[in-house]
Amino acid sequence: MAESSSNLARYDGVHYGYRSPNAVDLESTYKKSRSEGFGTEVKRRILLGTFVLSAGHYDSFYGKAQQVRRLIREKTDEILRDHDFILLPTSPGPAFGLGEKTEDPVVMYLADIFTVQASLAGIPAISLPLRNNSRNLPLGIQLIGKRFGESELLAFSKYLMEVTKIQ
Repeated sequence: MAESSSNLARYDGVHYGYRSPNAVDLESTYKKSRSEGFGTEVKRRILLGTFVLSAGHYDSFYGKAQQVRRLIREKTDEILRDHDFILLPTSPGPAFGLGEKTEDPVVMYLADIFTVQASLAGIPAISLPLRNNSRNLPLGIQLIGKRFGESELLAFSKYLMEVTKIQ
């Protein structure tokens, strides 16, 4: 969230990103573009990231998170020394229906839980559609590959889709 907050700071409606048609001056361009251009969940994550990076919280949150990131990277690299890929679900359950579960931020954060490892470890991953559940909502699987192993990951993903007839 800290990195998202930092990276999304440039989306101000002037240089990058959505520009509100309702803005009348520079200040309203910034305020309206950012408030209209980001959804509730994105705004929530930006605010949490900004808090983590603020004075007095940087070391206790961001510094600790960097230490945990290093441990995740090391353990993931260790697993991938002995195995070609890591296979896991893309999310703990099927995709939400439109408008479902948007009021509970914890549920929203937990939906991302399985995709975080590859991002933190800085390695490639791909989510493949598996099939739909009984409510016709998509289920997916994720493959995580070795550092700089994108071509092998893509080739195996293609093979997996072909042999399992997942379309």
